[in-house]
Amino acid sequence: MGVMIAAAIGLAILLLLVWSSSRAAITIAVLEIVDGKLQVTRGGLSPRVVSDLRDIAARPKIRVATVRILRAKDHARVEVHGDLDANQVQRVRNVIGNVPLAQLVKAKRR
Repeated sequence: MGVMIAAAIGLAILLLLVWSSSRAAITIAVLEIVDGKLQVTRGGLSPRVVSDLRDIAARPKIRVATVRILRAKDHARVEVHGDLDANQVQRVRNVIGNVPLAQLVKAKRR
């Protein structure tokens, strides 16, 4: 019985590691917003995109949020978590959606 529990725990840990590494492989960039100030914490984006996103974060000021830009089939997908209203989320999606995926991926990485 103890061996089966240990095997189940080991399998769960293995699946978690596979999931996290696959998620990291498709992540283009991760942005953190605190009190209206945007910082690229992982990956890279073109300066024009970062500038547009900084404008969104500052007006109206976003208190706390995390924006994750992921590589999808032929476009970038945006995941947003935090204190954003629907209008701000749509503005973020519009900025990211206007830039071809190849240009997002080619940006300088951190």
